[in-house]
Amino acid sequence: MAARPDAGGQRLHDHSDRTARTAVLVEQLHAVVDELEAMHPGRKFPLDGHLVGSIGEAAAEAMFEISLAPASSAGHDAIAYDGRQVEIKATYGSSGVAIRETSHAAAAALIVLKLSRVPGVEHEVLFNGPLVTALQAAGNFGTNGQARMGLTRLRTLDATVRADERIPRRQS
Repeated sequence: MAARPDAGGQRLHDHSDRTARTAVLVEQLHAVVDELEAMHPGRKFPLDGHLVGSIGEAAAEAMFEISLAPASSAGHDAIAYDGRQVEIKATYGSSGVAIRETSHAAAAALIVLKLSRVPGVEHEVLFNGPLVTALQAAGNFGTNGQARMGLTRLRTLDATVRADERIPRRQS
C-alpha cells in the first residue's frame, strides 16, 4: 500500500494513523459548520451527500478487512479480502439511510455506519451483512430506486446476521 501524505507532508502508512488524522480533520469540519450556523441563524449547513459518503468509506476501510474501490465504482465501494464487493452507507443523522435496489447487481455485502463527531469515539456499526438481507427488509422503493431504512430497523436486522456473513473487523 502506498503511503499517503498528511497535512504536514508526512506519510501516513497505516490505518490507525490515517484514522486518527481523519478524526481530527472531521472535527474541524464540524467546528466550521457550527460557526456557519451561528453566523446565519435559522440556516443549516449539513455535512451530507458525497462528503459524508467519503468519510464513511474511509472509516469503514479503517474498521474492516476491505480495500476501497476507485471512486464512483458502479454498485460497490470496496472489496473485502475474501473477494466480496461491499456497499458502504454512512450517516451523522438519527433517522436513517437510503439504500439502492440496483446495488445488489454488484455488491454482496452492506456496511452501514453511524459516524461519530468526536475523535476517539468509535463509529457505530448499524449493519454488517448481506445486502440482499437489507433489501428484502427495506420495504417499498421509490421512483428513484431507493428505500429509506431507519437506524433502529438496521440495528435489529444486524442482530440476525450470522458471523460468517459479516465482513471481518480489522485487527488492531
